[in-house]
Amino acid sequence: MERWQDRHLSAQALSTYQTCALRFKFRYVDNLFWSKLWGSAPADRAALERGQAFHLMARRYYMGLDPAQLADPLEQKELEAWMQLLTGFLPRSFDPLFYPELELRLNRPDLKFMAKFDLVVVDPDGRATIFDWKTEKRMPRRSYLQKSAQTLVYRYMLCEAGGAYSPRGRFRPDEVTMIYWNPLFPSKWERMAYSETQFHKDQGYLQELSARILHTAPDMFLATTNEAACRSCEYQMVCHGRRSEQVETDDEESLLAMTLSWDLMP
Repeated sequence: MERWQDRHLSAQALSTYQTCALRFKFRYVDNLFWSKLWGSAPADRAALERGQAFHLMARRYYMGLDPAQLADPLEQKELEAWMQLLTGFLPRSFDPLFYPELELRLNRPDLKFMAKFDLVVVDPDGRATIFDWKTEKRMPRRSYLQKSAQTLVYRYMLCEAGGAYSPRGRFRPDEVTMIYWNPLFPSKWERMAYSETQFHKDQGYLQELSARILHTAPDMFLATTNEAACRSCEYQMVCHGRRSEQVETDDEESLLAMTLSWDLMP
């Protein structure tokens, strides 16, 4: 059986650990993969399914396939409207190379990470843009996105592990950009540039955080003291005997931005 220490960490795993180490243990050490939507309202489950359908339609489009019909007529109409906005924002062409749902893994003794990108577009001159599709009813604040584990891991991983997709064998950090886009806010997309300095900061941070996680004894993954994180946790039934609650998006973003405060960075 594979040891949990041998698995590749993801941005979601890092975010989970920073939010609550015990929650990380339940999911990634004990393998209790419970959905956050367990026991949630039908509208929340429908929103998740709609987001998943949109991601699949986007993937098919950038692969050169028909996006297909993936929902009932009413939801399909909304999804098609989202796709029209997406194709207007980023039409598929033949000049750059499009890599939808690209997955990269890094296998270093001190760093074992994985990242699965919604889309990576590589220009002939070697520049690369990472696109991530959001479908939430509120677009996360730029300050949150800048500090998020997803931004950190995705940009770093493309530079460190994505060389096979670069015309020069490696993406320089100043050639990499990440863009967050939401069909509900098509003109309010967020662009995150990168740099060599930030790349080395990210690498040091990931090395220290990875070492901290992997050297934690199973009984030392402690629960958070932040009640907002606890109220929204799918494992609250295990810890407190009650189901998780819905937390406003802004509250959750503030929580994650605080826990991903880059406290290990120089």
